[in-house]
Amino acid sequence: MPMILVADDSEVDRLVITEMLKKEPLDWLVEVVSSAEEAMTMMREMAFDVVITDVLMTGMSGLDLLNHVHRQPCRIPVIVISGQDDQSAAVEALRNGAASYVPKSELAARLGETVKQVLDLARSKQDYDSLIGCADEMRFQFTLDNDANLIQPLIGLVQQMAGGMGLLSDEARTQLGVALDEAVINAMCHGNLELSGEDLSEVRARLHSGQAIEPMASRKTVSPFCDRRVHIAIGLSREGIKIIVRDDGKGFKPDAVDYSRGQRGLTLIQNLVDKAAFNATGNEITLVKRRDLKSPGVAERQTA
Repeated sequence: MPMILVADDSEVDRLVITEMLKKEPLDWLVEVVSSAEEAMTMMREMAFDVVITDVLMTGMSGLDLLNHVHRQPCRIPVIVISGQDDQSAAVEALRNGAASYVPKSELAARLGETVKQVLDLARSKQDYDSLIGCADEMRFQFTLDNDANLIQPLIGLVQQMAGGMGLLSDEARTQLGVALDEAVINAMCHGNLELSGEDLSEVRARLHSGQAIEPMASRKTVSPFCDRRVHIAIGLSREGIKIIVRDDGKGFKPDAVDYSRGQRGLTLIQNLVDKAAFNATGNEITLVKRRDLKSPGVAERQTA
């Protein structure tokens, strides 16, 4: 049963978050504290699967708590939440290893699905590490139907390869998983199926709860959407990982995107990988995640 730790110095926000998490259909155990210091004490006493923290708090901040978590041997995924005036701090948290973030204005719509997403990605297994660790380079190419149920197996494969080759630490693999999840779901829903933002929110909520994904089902059987696919090229080397995600849709103007006006998915992608760039048409994005030097490669493992 997943254990979730919530740290927020606002009593009202703590109550709201707790009620939201308890409404989820899955059985989650939720512990709530009012400061980063209390959270650190709680983590010494209990094993948690996810930490949710306000990015700005009295005393130690959520950024301080994030840094503390990442100094521990077993790194727990951290989700940061932020108010409208805390967006720059949330971006800094993503760059420092947070798995995801949710604006406080979107807690009701996004918190539950974000926790499910991070839990799913953090559970990726490494069954073939001994063999994968001998690989110097791997390349994969996929052509996916607009089926959101294919996304999680794809991410699991990439995370497993990255872990086995010793390219990325636990938190870096989770970050890459979140970024790839956002990129592929955007390619399917925005690019190929041209779904609205409201429909995309429903897709995300249903995807991580195992429910039928109605907005996609009704659209992907209709021309021209039914003929569109998502094309993914993945390359792993000792330097890191490069992933290209391309859809068959009309694209958009990347230079016209205003990141200060929402755009949570694109903000996550931009800050969870080392490089994210669209082509001029806007129907292809390239993600680059450089090798995390904290994660040992084969040579280091053999001499350790």
